[in-house]
Amino acid sequence: MSEMTPPAGDRQLEVFNRFDGDLRAQINSLITDELIEEHRHKPLGQHSDALERVLNYFRRPPHFGLYSRVACHEYQVIALPVPPGGVPEPIDEPVYYDKTEALHAVFLRHVDMLRQHAGGE
Repeated sequence: MSEMTPPAGDRQLEVFNRFDGDLRAQINSLITDELIEEHRHKPLGQHSDALERVLNYFRRPPHFGLYSRVACHEYQVIALPVPPGGVPEPIDEPVYYDKTEALHAVFLRHVDMLRQHAGGE
C-alpha cells in the first residue's frame, strides 16, 4: 500500500499512516526463511503464531489471489480486487497445477510487496 499525503488538518489519515507503517515494520520483522518454509510446507491449516499474524496482515487490501481458468486444475496469481464486471488478469506468466504451490506463490508475492514497501520508507 502506498502512503497517502493527508490534507492539511487531516489527523486521522496521519495517525493511520503512522500506525500502518509501524504494523508493516512489525510484520516484516516476523518474516524469516523459516517462516517462508513453514508456509511452503503447509499453506492451509493451523500455523505458528508468527505465520498467522503475517497471513492476517496479507488479507488486507490491496492483495493477491488465485484465478483458475480451468477450475481446480490451473492457477495463476491475480491482483485483487477485480472491478465489478471485470475479467481477472494474471499478473505474471507461471501457471500452477498444484494448489499448494499456487498458494505459496501468492504468499511470496505478498512478501515481496511488503519488503519493497519497507525498503522504500
